[in-house]
Amino acid sequence: MRITYFCFIAAALAGTTGIALGIHMGIAQDFALAPAHAHLNLLGWVTMALYGLYHRGAPQDLRALRWVQVGLGGAGFPVFTGGLAVYLHTGSDTLFGLVVAGSLACFAAMVLFAGLVIRDAWFLRPAHPQWRNHVVMTG
Repeated sequence: MRITYFCFIAAALAGTTGIALGIHMGIAQDFALAPAHAHLNLLGWVTMALYGLYHRGAPQDLRALRWVQVGLGGAGFPVFTGGLAVYLHTGSDTLFGLVVAGSLACFAAMVLFAGLVIRDAWFLRPAHPQWRNHVVMTG
């Protein structure tokens, strides 16, 4: 499977789940799970879709590291938001470790993503003559 498809499938599933959770909360008029709903949409739907868009046009090197990055994000958001939902619903600290583990996985994915973007920008910079001309003209 391509990284892009993995990201888009995860994003679509997260978006669908987030919408379903929002509908459920609206019908029940119980918004206790709103933080889990918001994080599911942001980390699952939005962030995974953005990862997919970036990796679609990114260099195809460092494939293992790129898979680690999206794998951390793809595993982190359901663990984090699921743990948060259970915590908010039950008030029990029993599964709070899931919230911590999932949030750390999401954070690690974002740190890796930042590193990949910076690395790609650095190594692709000289390959674009338009960039060099722009710097010469404005610099």
